[in-house]
Amino acid sequence: MSVRVLTTATLMLFVCGCALFRSGESGNGLGITWRELRGTENAAAEADEGAPRLNVAQLEANIVHRPANDARIRTLVWEELDESGVMSPDQRQQLNASGFRIGVASGSTPWALQSLAQDARKVPVSSGASDMPDATTQIPLGPSFPVFEGGSTRLEVQQELDSSLIPLQSIEGLDGMRQTDNLRCTVQVTVKEASEDWVLLTVLPQIHSGTRALRLSVVGNSDQLPVRQSVYPLYEQQFQVKLHRGEVAVIGRFGSEEWNAGRLFFQPTRGSSASESLLMIRLLGVDQVTGRSETSVSVGKKYHW
Repeated sequence: MSVRVLTTATLMLFVCGCALFRSGESGNGLGITWRELRGTENAAAEADEGAPRLNVAQLEANIVHRPANDARIRTLVWEELDESGVMSPDQRQQLNASGFRIGVASGSTPWALQSLAQDARKVPVSSGASDMPDATTQIPLGPSFPVFEGGSTRLEVQQELDSSLIPLQSIEGLDGMRQTDNLRCTVQVTVKEASEDWVLLTVLPQIHSGTRALRLSVVGNSDQLPVRQSVYPLYEQQFQVKLHRGEVAVIGRFGSEEWNAGRLFFQPTRGSSASESLLMIRLLGVDQVTGRSETSVSVGKKYHW
C-alpha cells in the first residue's frame, strides 16, 4: 500500500470519527450524537431530575419506665434540658397545667439521659464511675426508624391500664370518653417539615380504648386487617418541637400529685410500686429519596420509592 493511500484512509477515518462522536444535536445526517448514543442513560437521568423528591427523617426513640423515686427521671434529667426555648411561655404553661413537660437536649446528650436510655435498653452499666456514659459518648437511645415528611408514627407510652384504678371522670378533657376499658396511652409523631439537618415534629397525645377488633383498611393496593381500638386524641395538648441533627426531645410528667392527662400518660400507678415514664426522641439525620416515573397507558405516571 502506497503512502498516499494510507494517508487518505487515515484522513477518512478521522473525519468519520468526528462525525460519529459530535456533541451537537443538529447535524448533516452523518453518524449519531452523544445524546443518541447514550439515550438510555440520559433518559433515566432526565427522568430523575423531574421526579419528586421526599425527605425522610431518621428518628430514634425509646420509652423509659423507672421507679417514681428515681432522681434521674424526676429531677436530674430536666436540669440539663432546654424547656424555655422549645415553645412560647403561654403554650408551655398550658401543657404544664395538663401535666406534660417537654424539653430538648442540644449538642451532647446529658449523662442522666444516656443512663436512663441504657436502663431502657437493658444494657448493663458498671458501678464504676469511669464506665458510666459521659457527655461526649453518644450511645443509641433505642430503635431507629424512618418517617417520611408528612408521615407519622405512633409510640406507645402505656399499655393495658386498669381504668378502675384511675379517676378518669375527674381528669380534665377526658369526661367525653365513652369507652374506658383496655386503656393505652400513645403519642402520634408527625414529621411536619424536614430539611437537610432539622425536622419539625407535631406531637399529639392519644388515648386508645375499647375492645381490640380487626377492622378492614386499604393501604396501597392491598387490604389489611389491623387490630384497632377507639382513638381519643388530646388536641389541646398537641404541640410542635423543632429538632436539629443529634438533638433529643424529652417528654415527661410535670406537676403535683393531682390527676391530669400528663399523669395518666407518665405516672398512672400509685403507692410503693409507682413508676414514672419518659419518652425520648432523637433526630439522627434526614435522607432524601428520589422517585422514578414509569409511563403507563392506563395509569399515567407511577412513582416507585
